[in-house]
Amino acid sequence: MNLRLGLGLFIVSCHLVVKMRSTVLATVALSGFVLTLADGKGKGKGKGNDRIRTIYKDVAIIGGGASGSYSAVRLREDYNVSVVVIEKNSNLGGHVNTFIDPVTGRGFDCGVQNWIEIGGARAFFERFGVEMQPNVRSTAETVSIDFTNGEKLTNYSPPSAADRTAALQRYLEVAESFLPVLEPGWWTFPLPQDIPADLLLPFRDFVAKYNLTAAVPMFHATTGFGIHDMMGHLTVWFMRSFNVNLVRVLLGIETSIVPVSRKNQDLYDRILTSLGADALTSTTVISTEERSSRKGVALIVRNSATGVKTRIVAKRLLYTAIPSEANTSPLDLDREERSTLGEFNYSASYVGVVSHPSLPLNKSLVNIPASAQPANWPEAIPDYPYNTRFENYADSSYFRLIAVGDQTFTAAQAKKVIEDSFDKLVEGGVVNQTSPAQRLTFHMFEPHGLVSAYVTKEKLEGGFIQRLNGLQGRRGTWYTGASWGVHLSTSLWIFTDTVLERLVGDLRG
Repeated sequence: MNLRLGLGLFIVSCHLVVKMRSTVLATVALSGFVLTLADGKGKGKGKGNDRIRTIYKDVAIIGGGASGSYSAVRLREDYNVSVVVIEKNSNLGGHVNTFIDPVTGRGFDCGVQNWIEIGGARAFFERFGVEMQPNVRSTAETVSIDFTNGEKLTNYSPPSAADRTAALQRYLEVAESFLPVLEPGWWTFPLPQDIPADLLLPFRDFVAKYNLTAAVPMFHATTGFGIHDMMGHLTVWFMRSFNVNLVRVLLGIETSIVPVSRKNQDLYDRILTSLGADALTSTTVISTEERSSRKGVALIVRNSATGVKTRIVAKRLLYTAIPSEANTSPLDLDREERSTLGEFNYSASYVGVVSHPSLPLNKSLVNIPASAQPANWPEAIPDYPYNTRFENYADSSYFRLIAVGDQTFTAAQAKKVIEDSFDKLVEGGVVNQTSPAQRLTFHMFEPHGLVSAYVTKEKLEGGFIQRLNGLQGRRGTWYTGASWGVHLSTSLWIFTDTVLERLVGDLRG
């Protein structure tokens, strides 16, 4: 391999140790600068398009969503650790999706709606000059409709506020008892024989046991829709989506906050600006040359827009994305990693902003099966796949929607489910189609893709969580993200702090 220093390379003080194994750079004892290398594979060594840029950092971060972006900031600014973020999308933020009206400049958030003010949440926004305010919930009138036929539920009675509040309080009391084993992360999760029986109940049975039926519509409308079969999932997985802090917000005990700008993307845009060249957007890992605790990691990444490849050499890897087979296949997983991460199953969700002249303003058209009438609240959840709602944004002609299915649910299927549900509203007379007929206009349609990782009861009883925890730090790789923590951003930040402490200790140990 030829090392050819590019023009403008400036090294103040460094110690470079290069070990050659075939054409692979195996170890490097420096960070924070860039070399231009010749790939050196085959003939024409060091010439023309064989040249590849190599970046040296302390930590390479895969994924620039809530966990990855937060990790990059904290490692770089608070721990003085050099980082590079590898993000497949053109921006940071993951499930934060903000549509900007091209005429008015107003933002419409169809992904993450708000942040629970816990830990250092507000201070983190303040670092980037993002002014925050208390969240105000939608005032749109709810109209209950069975989206399978488009008919209004004329005999449906939602839970009273008093009954719903009482049920949420009962849920909170039980959920708080499990806090020591569920948050932050899985660090203290019990051994298989000690897992509390309630956590292994299908959520439907947990609801019946603690008389939570009056809270079921609220469970689903808030975050439960992110689980394609909410009532059939184990309670432990539901509590990762609907955690104690969220209940406290709904009961007025804690608060949730949003940017004054009403553009949730603002935070991540400013993080991207701050990171500068340390964030590689539109970029994915395509192969792994090295990954071990002793030698660190060496990854080859490619920019999807330009096709340009880059080699990243880092002392440690922080993985923050969904650990699906497609995402992890370039990482050269060993048998233990592959078998453990391969046990995860997922839901899939897609969010968007649409408009149509016939959709009623100031209303939220919510998908509730007719079987929920008159007050059969556990049945108030549609069979998947389904579109959850058409929810009008205040003072606008735009509507928010969320389509949910199992892990096989594709973007094309999601769009069809959404369009079919609109057609049913027309058939049921809820919406009067225009003449000539118009289709929905999609102003934003974003695939959240695989979400809400879970495993079966049998896997939990077989020691899955212990095997998952055993991957932390293994082969120089640490993990955070929703598969390891609560699905809500600020709760994830708290869990991520515990990972970063361990990672930095490992890095400097």
